[in-house]
Amino acid sequence: MAEAVVYVVGALLAAIAAGVVLRWRSWSRGRGRWAIAAVGTFFAWIVWRAVLRLSDADNLDVDNPLLLGLSAQDVGSGVLAFLFTALPLGLWRDRDEPAGRVVGTAAIAGAVAMLVDRFI
Repeated sequence: MAEAVVYVVGALLAAIAAGVVLRWRSWSRGRGRWAIAAVGTFFAWIVWRAVLRLSDADNLDVDNPLLLGLSAQDVGSGVLAFLFTALPLGLWRDRDEPAGRVVGTAAIAGAVAMLVDRFI
């Protein structure tokens, strides 16, 4: 039970960080894009933790000094946050917007999730 609380707190921290960073980007403020990225980051974090837990993948949390101390677990958090942000923005909210803006917003959410995971 305590482990689940830690996962949810980490997910909230990553979601809040992604939302705050994306609020600074003017394009992300319009139409609640920053909120979609924050919610996507939250759910990506929870899904990734569930996958790691169910597969007993503790060996993915080994820091690699050649990659700025990032582990495969950290990178996975960023990749899923990118995916969970890009899909709702690109397929639903901003279908008519340039792909560069959608991908840029998703990349920021993914990078923030990865950095939060690195330091948690």
